[in-house]
Amino acid sequence: MAKRTTRLTKAVLTGLNTLGVDRLYQQMGSELGLVLTFHHVKPQSTEKFDPNAHLSITPEFLETTLDILEARGFEVISMDDLPQRIANPRRDKRFAALTFDDGYKNTATLAAPILKQRNLPYTIYFATGLINGTSELWWDAIAELVRKHDTVELGSGYEKELLRCDTVERKYAAYGRLLGYLTQEVPELDQARTVHDMCARYDIDLGAIRTSQLMQWDEIAEIAKDPLCTIGAHSVNHYALARLSKERARQEMEEGASEIEKRLSQRPDHFAFPYGYPTAAASREFDLAKDVGFKTAVTTRAGHIFASHLDHMTALPRVSVNGLYQSRRHFAPLTTGLPTRLGTGISRLNVA
Repeated sequence: MAKRTTRLTKAVLTGLNTLGVDRLYQQMGSELGLVLTFHHVKPQSTEKFDPNAHLSITPEFLETTLDILEARGFEVISMDDLPQRIANPRRDKRFAALTFDDGYKNTATLAAPILKQRNLPYTIYFATGLINGTSELWWDAIAELVRKHDTVELGSGYEKELLRCDTVERKYAAYGRLLGYLTQEVPELDQARTVHDMCARYDIDLGAIRTSQLMQWDEIAEIAKDPLCTIGAHSVNHYALARLSKERARQEMEEGASEIEKRLSQRPDHFAFPYGYPTAAASREFDLAKDVGFKTAVTTRAGHIFASHLDHMTALPRVSVNGLYQSRRHFAPLTTGLPTRLGTGISRLNVA
């Protein structure tokens, strides 16, 4: 199903680009700009089983993305400048803000040099628990678990469920089942223990996965010196905040920002909701982010920025630079806002 959806989406995007409909819409639309989401920037994977491939683009495609923004007339701005650009919109030049979630090492080693060469600002959102080791990159851990084993037991006692992982197709199915189990069936505060127990049974080194992929505080301090870089908060433990109590969700936001301030002597003004989809961040969380004092907060709800977002600065949509769509003809239409409007039928705002 997912592969069919991807093929259909690619066909639609290619059609819009080939016919020039996306360019026509860009000339007529009232979008002010967009915020782009990146995760990994690294060489192309050769793995047949790569369930998180959508989170990775190559350095070459990052260059292509930036070329497209330039060709389409976008001005790349920092998140610090975004509120003013919404309050005082420029119809003659749309903006694009570049944001990187989680703080992967390759953001510093591969993405940042490209951006520095072009003198383009960018924002990195850090979840402090991922740096300090109180939380883990569990989505990568369960991918590694499924990759290495032909069967995986889910649950315990009489509730055990055996997942077969002996073919690539079954590995994808097993990963999907584990993903749903951990994000929908297991209470959010029990997720870490469940993942730790499972990885211990199957000899998966959670700490090694985390430390090999993520920047540590000395590396963060170094990249924070770059005047093009803005440091943002991403909570403490990368929880889906909407699945927590109001008090705990607020604590995750406040303590994550305070830890960054303690480490870097600068309190972040900007926040990215972990996961960012509607069941992970909704109106309660948007209000909390405003109460905590963030000037902006971004989701992963697909969409562009309109003037009406001025009243919803902690519920901003983003456009994901998706590793499954690393083609000029697929990405260029996404810069216009047309695919989002066609695909979802949503209004300019999606802040409930």
